[in-house]
Amino acid sequence: MPRIYQKKMNGAKANRSTKILESTELAKLMSDINTQPDWRTLARRALAYYDGDQLTPAVKDKLQERGQPITLHNLIKPTIDAVLGMEAKTRTALMVLADEPNDEYEELAEAINAEFMDVCRLANLDRARQEAYKQQISAGLGWVEVVRNGDPFGPKYKIIHVHRDEVYWDWMSKEYDLSDARWLMRKRWLDVDEAKVILPGFDEIIDHAVNDWIGFTDTFVADGSEPELESAFNEYSSFTRMQQEWLSRDRQRILLQVVYYRVHKRIQVLETETGRCVEYDKNNLLQATLLGMNKAFLSDRVIQEIREAWFIGPHKIGDRPCKAPYGMFPLVPFWGYRKDSTGEPYGLIAGAIPAQDEVNFRRIKLTFLLQAKRIIMDQDATKMKREQVQDEVERPDGMIILNPDRKNQKSISEVFKVEQDFNIAQQQFAVMQDSMKLIQDTMGVFNAALGKETIGQSGVAIASLVEQSSTTLAEINDNYRFSTEMLGKLILGYLMEDLAGRRNYSITLNKDDKRKRKSIQINVQQEDGSLSNDITQLSAHIALAPIQTTSIYKQQLVERLTAASSQLPPQAQAAVFDLIAEMMDIPNKHKFMERIRNAMGVHKDAEDMTPEEQQAAQDQAQQQQQQQEMAMREVMAKIGKLEADIAVQQANAARIMQEKESARFTDAKQQAETGKLIQEMQAVATENERMQIELSQLNDQLLKNIELQLDSVA
Repeated sequence: MPRIYQKKMNGAKANRSTKILESTELAKLMSDINTQPDWRTLARRALAYYDGDQLTPAVKDKLQERGQPITLHNLIKPTIDAVLGMEAKTRTALMVLADEPNDEYEELAEAINAEFMDVCRLANLDRARQEAYKQQISAGLGWVEVVRNGDPFGPKYKIIHVHRDEVYWDWMSKEYDLSDARWLMRKRWLDVDEAKVILPGFDEIIDHAVNDWIGFTDTFVADGSEPELESAFNEYSSFTRMQQEWLSRDRQRILLQVVYYRVHKRIQVLETETGRCVEYDKNNLLQATLLGMNKAFLSDRVIQEIREAWFIGPHKIGDRPCKAPYGMFPLVPFWGYRKDSTGEPYGLIAGAIPAQDEVNFRRIKLTFLLQAKRIIMDQDATKMKREQVQDEVERPDGMIILNPDRKNQKSISEVFKVEQDFNIAQQQFAVMQDSMKLIQDTMGVFNAALGKETIGQSGVAIASLVEQSSTTLAEINDNYRFSTEMLGKLILGYLMEDLAGRRNYSITLNKDDKRKRKSIQINVQQEDGSLSNDITQLSAHIALAPIQTTSIYKQQLVERLTAASSQLPPQAQAAVFDLIAEMMDIPNKHKFMERIRNAMGVHKDAEDMTPEEQQAAQDQAQQQQQQQEMAMREVMAKIGKLEADIAVQQANAARIMQEKESARFTDAKQQAETGKLIQEMQAVATENERMQIELSQLNDQLLKNIELQLDSVA
């Protein structure tokens, strides 16, 4: 390896036991590529059919010879566009979720998710997903690359679609995520001046490579040369591939090849009681402490590591560990279908090409039959030349001059006759209609998904046909979702690595909603040197959002909820109207929602309130609590007074009963007094009953006040 690369690009040296990819291995990889099945020709043809390039040059020349217009009926493009439209309509966003149900981790995951969404938006993730899906369903394979952006003035990361012809992979790999692939190659043609800027320090090697190293041997023999140039010359001399594969001398372009290859090595792994594994470092005091306390144990494991080797033509310019996280390649494949026997990828168009050819053939044939005329005439029927007769027959005002000296002097129909096969044209048209239907049947996309033939059909029937189209695309859409989640995992890995090195970094949540906007600080440096909200302790994963986020889907959801709420009672409609309005995409939605809630008296949640509203709500709650306490004290005072009155009445009743017993044997005067006492006792009993009822009412009021206080606290 040239020393220039070791000094300028090689960020980490390889272990002595690590096998490094050299130019000889590159030649072997390129030979392996040549023996792989030729699926790229079919992919190019499929995209050509999508673009309308469906007729061969020979067919076009024949049509021009006939004077027939070059006509074709491209049914593949609208069908593919309909599938792309369904993806755009039902596209879901990626989101970060915490693996552990913990409040602290969930808050961290929420902050990371906000940063993740900004990264995806600035790097145009949706555009890359759209193009990859188009290649997936059309050609059978799409690629998306995620790398850190070297431009300090641009987005942090670049998420770009890569053309399928720029990527090659280990054909022995069977996994859809290429986790079992030994290598992956990315090719990119660069202008010579661009290559010199991107790869500083290799100007001489690039110039010699472009000029076939002419004159280098004479200079080397006479004056000697630098070891780097000598090594590069030896690579050039021993390289067996054709020069046109890596050099375009006329255009002054050179091929940059980056090979990501997987190497295996054995390491010691420290595994804790919680199952977390890290590579063992004997100089790490914390790891030694865990081992000494028997809180962890060591084991020998075989792991995989991805490295990347850079080549310009035959010249190796560097080798370093791959910067992609999680042991992944920086390129994510979006597979369509794969043949069981060979593993060749193919898309929806591959099966529709024969039917499309049939439609074009029948269309051309039908046009020709409607235009062509068969001439039946005697040899001496006219003195005009053959070409003149054909031209006149084609003209609507053509004139044919018969030969007055012809042998056959019978009717003109026996001498000269022009025929057209309209019956055959009808048959050709019927066959063409069947072929047109066959294209959609082959792709599994029905007319309803294309917006055709829906007149007279119910909305349920149309929705059912659209759902059938989605069902027939289940495999290809499952592959798309799998690749999308893998792409999100790759982006998240880059983001977590970069955020781990920041301290006291603030992330703003709910930027679009002033009421819910808040900031969360991660990796907060404490006085003792420790970190709080340390994202390296967060275990998170990528998932697709549970609902679609497109405006079309939101609009349909609003319409469905509006129709459903219209069947509810007026009180229930008022209770859910603000929730329906929340889903609408309208200007100044926050002011609109606030006015609706204020007008309808809808209670706000604490997280939806401004600080001023939260303070006012707290003051109002305290005031209500004080009023309830005063009401309770008043009720308790009344109860105490009633209990005292009841005690007095009971004492009077006891006294009267005692006097009644003593007056049983007195005279008539005493009996009269006793009768009077009985009446008084009855009056006392009536008053006692009244006071008991009043006491019961006060108890009920007390219970109601307590329930209201409990409700306000809840």
